[in-house]
Amino acid sequence: MTSSSLSGKVALVTGSGRNIGRAVVRELAKQGATVVVNARNNAQEAAATVSAVESAGGTAIAVLADVGEEQQVQRMMAEISDRVGAVTILVNNAGLRRSCALTEMSTAEWRSILAANLDGPFFCCRAVVPGMIAAGGGTIINVSGLNAFIGRDQWSHVCAAKMGALGLTRSLAVELAPHGITVNHIVPGAIDTTHGTSSDMLATTRRLAGIPLQRLGLPEEIAALCGFLSSESARFITGQTLHVNGGALRC
Repeated sequence: MTSSSLSGKVALVTGSGRNIGRAVVRELAKQGATVVVNARNNAQEAAATVSAVESAGGTAIAVLADVGEEQQVQRMMAEISDRVGAVTILVNNAGLRRSCALTEMSTAEWRSILAANLDGPFFCCRAVVPGMIAAGGGTIINVSGLNAFIGRDQWSHVCAAKMGALGLTRSLAVELAPHGITVNHIVPGAIDTTHGTSSDMLATTRRLAGIPLQRLGLPEEIAALCGFLSSESARFITGQTLHVNGGALRC
């Protein structure tokens, strides 16, 4: 069953073939938005997410594109506009994470991570903002991760890119506020993308060690926050960093 709180809105969620992105797509569709499922190259996952939305009574399409590639983003936006109209909700969820020691990191490795995690949000924001201005407002949500705030061994490129997206969020929140566009930053902590089916209990125990609530978060909890920030109830919230981590980072 869907509600009509986001009826008439078109929402693009990048990296939404699975995990957090898929949960966000389903939540926004449940609230009445027409959702665009984006994956870099996994058509099967994207199609499965679209099917899940449609089975629940929502409306969704899938568009494959690597958001770190400017021309692919331009092509994706043109296709979205032709098929469902202008995007008024953008969730920059797509991300690329690989471990590499600084002294072993090639310039190509550095730039590939920044392309996905920082260039992608920039390309997507730049593409959708004119349509949001024309529509009289919109919502932009950038998603990062706890490791960018606490640091992680061999993740210097990932952390640098994600903190760059935080700076993008804060600047755009000021720049776009006169147009009724809110821009916020969600920082998930340890999230259970297996819904408790993981057999690696030792790894799970280690992840729980620093979480006061003593459980992993759920993709649906991140999705619920995206749904709220996209709603009319959140029009006075912009430029904020919202941590969802069970108390792992207290700030």
